[in-house]
Amino acid sequence: MQRFIYLIALLFLASVALDAQNQSFSGYIEAGDRAMQKDDHYNAYRLYSIAAEDEWDGSAGRKDRLSEVYYKAGVAAYKTAAYEQGQMFLMKFDSTSNKGDYPLAKYYLGANQFRQGFYDQAVASFQTFLDMQPSADAKMRMDATKKIKDSNWAIDQLAKAEDMQIRHLGTDVNSDDSDVAYTRGPNNTVYFSSNKMEWDGDSLTPNRTISKIFKQTGTAGIQPLAEGINVADKNVAHTAFTKDMKMVYYSVCDFRDYDQLRCDLYKANVGTDGSWTNGSMLKINQAGYYTGQPNVGVDKNTGDSYLFFSSDRPGGVGGRDLYRASLSADGTVGTPENLRDINTEDDDVTPFWHEGRNTLFFATDGRFTFGGLDIYRASLSGTSWREPVNLGSPINSAADDAYYVQYDETEQAYMASRRQTGEAIYYEDAKEVCCYDIYEFTPPTGIELKVLTFNDLTKEELEGVTVALYEMTPGGPVLVEEMTNLTGNGFDFIVEPGGKYQLKATKDGFTTAMDEFDLNSPELVDETSIERMMYLAPAVKLDVFTFNNVDEQPLPGSTIKLYEMADNGALTLIDEVTNTGGNDSHFELEIGKRYKVEGMKAGFGEASTEVDLRDYDANSGSTTIRRDLYLGQQLEIRVIDGITKEPLSNAAIRLVKRSGKLVGEDVNPNGNDFYYTVNLDEPFYLNTTRDGYFPRRDTLTFTQQDLIDGGGKLVFIVPLFPDDPAKFLPFEVYFDNDFPDPDAYSSRTRRNYEQTYYPYLDRQPVFREKASEGMDNQQAFLTRNKIDQFFDTEVRAGWTELTNFSDALIAYLERGNTFNLELAGFASPRAPTEYNRRLSARRNMSLEKFFRAYRGGVLGGYLDSKQLTLSETAFGETTAKLEKIYERIDRERESIYSTEASLERRVELRKPLSTSKK
Repeated sequence: MQRFIYLIALLFLASVALDAQNQSFSGYIEAGDRAMQKDDHYNAYRLYSIAAEDEWDGSAGRKDRLSEVYYKAGVAAYKTAAYEQGQMFLMKFDSTSNKGDYPLAKYYLGANQFRQGFYDQAVASFQTFLDMQPSADAKMRMDATKKIKDSNWAIDQLAKAEDMQIRHLGTDVNSDDSDVAYTRGPNNTVYFSSNKMEWDGDSLTPNRTISKIFKQTGTAGIQPLAEGINVADKNVAHTAFTKDMKMVYYSVCDFRDYDQLRCDLYKANVGTDGSWTNGSMLKINQAGYYTGQPNVGVDKNTGDSYLFFSSDRPGGVGGRDLYRASLSADGTVGTPENLRDINTEDDDVTPFWHEGRNTLFFATDGRFTFGGLDIYRASLSGTSWREPVNLGSPINSAADDAYYVQYDETEQAYMASRRQTGEAIYYEDAKEVCCYDIYEFTPPTGIELKVLTFNDLTKEELEGVTVALYEMTPGGPVLVEEMTNLTGNGFDFIVEPGGKYQLKATKDGFTTAMDEFDLNSPELVDETSIERMMYLAPAVKLDVFTFNNVDEQPLPGSTIKLYEMADNGALTLIDEVTNTGGNDSHFELEIGKRYKVEGMKAGFGEASTEVDLRDYDANSGSTTIRRDLYLGQQLEIRVIDGITKEPLSNAAIRLVKRSGKLVGEDVNPNGNDFYYTVNLDEPFYLNTTRDGYFPRRDTLTFTQQDLIDGGGKLVFIVPLFPDDPAKFLPFEVYFDNDFPDPDAYSSRTRRNYEQTYYPYLDRQPVFREKASEGMDNQQAFLTRNKIDQFFDTEVRAGWTELTNFSDALIAYLERGNTFNLELAGFASPRAPTEYNRRLSARRNMSLEKFFRAYRGGVLGGYLDSKQLTLSETAFGETTAKLEKIYERIDRERESIYSTEASLERRVELRKPLSTSKK
């Protein structure tokens, strides 16, 4: 964005003044709308800002339009890079009553916050936009999602920022317009591009500024190049010299719109005195498309020269892409090649080739960035580009950072940045809405890494090895460089101080050797050169195949774990492979070692085998060993105490197929778990016994859904119940308010407990509603949860204990034993004391009726014969420890529906006073 925009804005504002003088508020908004329609975002931002600063006159319509103008000013500010102002306006908008009319507001708020480096705030704003606007434009939703990822990435990266000083070049070079492309030329001359020249022949008034190439030699002043190069009515920029300094490439650009450029690449001859002559357009340009930002580099491995540039021509990946074209000694440029391994769907620009590292530096906003454009590097190994790496903070910032330059390892590096610093030279006091300045810094110096490879068995030098160097990043290892030495065992790399690296050495017929080192470790932190020795052992290839034990068919998706076995049997995991598409896995084993191989898959039992290479003849060369593993579906059976739910050891298990074939018969004296291999959809019979417990028989059939429910394995829980009913006691069963027989004054009832239990369960929703009536949302939520917990852990659990106890009681009495059971009835203090005592007696009697009716009346006979006796106590409300409020009839929420009152309406079945066994 250039200074002329501000001047145009003044005239533009003046042109609408007459139209707006009687209704300036609306007039400025409408003028801003017209500017936005022309993509004149800067003037729109200024016009909306004036309207937003106009005081509200109290009218409803004016108040509604304040929301509109805050939103529009925030959006226009973002699009013209005034991010701080954009955030301010959108925060004002967020406090208005009409914010629902502009569903994209949170997106633009997040975008302004992101470009200022307020990453936590940006994540919150973007997430709110995504949550509240599921039908918003797909491209904006994708961009919001990307910026959330960028923000989280930037937060992590800032924690690892380099301790580095970024120095502003000052006013000798930088102006109040954009200054970029700092370049070294012949005779110690420095070149850069600046927009500080006014275009006298411009058709617009006031005249726009225009880009020109400037040079500085030694202490001489800064001067623009001659008009033969700096064409009067063109934007000229971006200097790139060939290695011999005899030819230079540069960009010549026209205004596409009044502030957007379309460029072509030119070349010129360079004389011994540094003069440029015979400027001419290259044939690789495409009419109507941007082709600019040239850079010349030589591949140090091949000696080939290339011209790098950026272009938005058709056929690219997206936005502006990076290209390179071969460059002949006479300056002939070959066919451009799109660097697709580097380019993204967004802009990839400002290429710079560093010959010493065989690395391309460039700027992009299509990868993880701290804000706008970030500077990345990508190394070239052979013909392959390695994964680009962000240069990190503080080289990159929340602003646009581009035009990286560094000629030698020992020299300063330069870049252009739009970051807001105290030194930056802009025409705005707020230091927004403008320009690139040029900065210099001392990049971290590289450390020499020497790698030597050896045969692990003979300890001799090993030639023909390939060594790959990886940088360990939060996203995983990133390949930096890869070398193969056919005639020796030495490899030379350059690594960065403070980095973490991994080395991988490979050679056919040998195991892979790995090495990792951290340059922050005390033994390496001060080293200027490092040597690492890597040992590769002659390899034996192991092929492992997995099969289903049931039908012996291939079993894909199995996980194979390879362990090294020590002499004492200790295992060390050295590799793990999961082949989702097949049943084969492959490993390299070292001669002289012993291994264990385990196969497993979710829902299947494990299988294992051993491979012993301790006596293997190393002179026999590389060979292949095969192992087949057969896996069955795994069933885990756990035996627990049916009352306490605790694991129950010393149980006996017998699992039989329906055909009668025994699957397994075991006793576990030290635990409660049993493991078997079974087939899905096949019936099994399970008999479980243990002293002091009822024996149990289950019919089991397992399905694919059981596997899913079990998280990939079959699990069956066997609860055993004690054959001594006394072990179940004490426990409680619960009643609805005034049940059985509401409003009755009798101590007797004809209803058994089962006739009150199920109607009570049906009233759970009523209790939820009544117990929380009149409460605020949070208190109501907690109260309803409390009611649900009461019904689950008290009412339903009491019924389960009652039926299990009754079954145990029947078996106990069948063996000729006698049993005495005490029933203690209780009531809540809502009714008079005597009424509650009689109600408690009715509750006791309902339990007696339950026992007489249970399982066809079996227990009734024992009651008649006095082999089973019941003693009953009706406590009523006498033991209730509740506040007086629960007694009040007019306070039903507390006296009927609260859990405190509900807990008092119960019968406690207590441990017998005396029992006798036979």
